[in-house]
Amino acid sequence: MAQLLTILQKAGEFLHEKGSPSARLDAEVLLAEVLGMQRIELYANYDRPLDKSELDRFRQAVARRGKLEPIAYIIGRKEFYSREFEVNEKVLIPRPETELLVEKVISYLKAFPIEKPEILELCTGSGAVAITLVLEIEGATVTANDISTEALAVARRNAKLHQVSLDFIEGDLFSGLNKKFDLIVANPPYIATSEIENLPQSVRFYEPKLALDGGEDGLSYYKRIITEAYRYLKDLGAIFLEIGESQAKEVATLAQKVGVYSPPMVAKDLAGKNRAIFLKRANL
Repeated sequence: MAQLLTILQKAGEFLHEKGSPSARLDAEVLLAEVLGMQRIELYANYDRPLDKSELDRFRQAVARRGKLEPIAYIIGRKEFYSREFEVNEKVLIPRPETELLVEKVISYLKAFPIEKPEILELCTGSGAVAITLVLEIEGATVTANDISTEALAVARRNAKLHQVSLDFIEGDLFSGLNKKFDLIVANPPYIATSEIENLPQSVRFYEPKLALDGGEDGLSYYKRIITEAYRYLKDLGAIFLEIGESQAKEVATLAQKVGVYSPPMVAKDLAGKNRAIFLKRANL
């Protein structure tokens, strides 16, 4: 039987040849998953042999990664805000930079406390943001919306996994909503249609186009959200939107043209890139 370390080395070399930017790490994550170990345990068991079943499962996982399928889809989960969430090809994989949305909402509610805030998350996908808000904000009630039935099924399973209660509404943005909220949060599709073909293969071929395609200029969803959202905001309610790093000026201009929001505020992520925009409904 081949030993663990030898298998790991060969898998890393294979994935490197196939173009993985993190070949050795990928091999470690996949092997740890197959063996039910933490990555650090692999090296404490470097001479452990793998039985046929383990080797077959590892080879299948490595073959999938060799086609640059995202690791998160292969193992079926992704960490977000220090919690794990189920993911599959029906939902966008949560990114670390999206944690900024959660942080900004939490900071806002510390500065402007609202007892039992009512929050709407549009385009919820896996539900990672909505569920995190429920868990991190005492007394919050969250409604999570998505147009995709399959995405909402994943979000519901994640809510059950984390033992939280949310209202899920299937629909195209605000369709089906008949109430107002203190806060609206969204990470909408914002890639211009023509730019999708330039995305990394792992994104372009595997993540749902529905969650990526922001229309011809990448701004389609922002236009709709910003022009409609004020009808679903309570007085002095606020909107938090994730944006592409080059979209801050255009999204801010959209908001200014609507004329119902205070001057937009832009937040940068840890890489120093524009990543979120904050709009507060003016007191009309």
